[in-house]
Amino acid sequence: MKPKNYILRVLKNGLGVHRVETHSIRLFLHQLRTIKWQDGGIKTYLRVYYGKHLDNFGKISEFHNDGWYESKPELWLALNAFREEV
Repeated sequence: MKPKNYILRVLKNGLGVHRVETHSIRLFLHQLRTIKWQDGGIKTYLRVYYGKHLDNFGKISEFHNDGWYESKPELWLALNAFREEV
């Protein structure tokens, strides 16, 4: 499954400061690089949506990966894992 949609939310000290939702990996990666981690208090939510597909039980289900990350290495590792193509 190839990712269809990328969502990023950036919180600074508990307040939402930035949100991106796009189908373009190029735009998404550019937005990731603009996060100022050195400011501190940054927490990010990443969601990669793959679309609706047939699951193991024969039903159409939505597939996605998501999580909260508090450091740049964690976020990039998660994104690489979520984008991994088999």
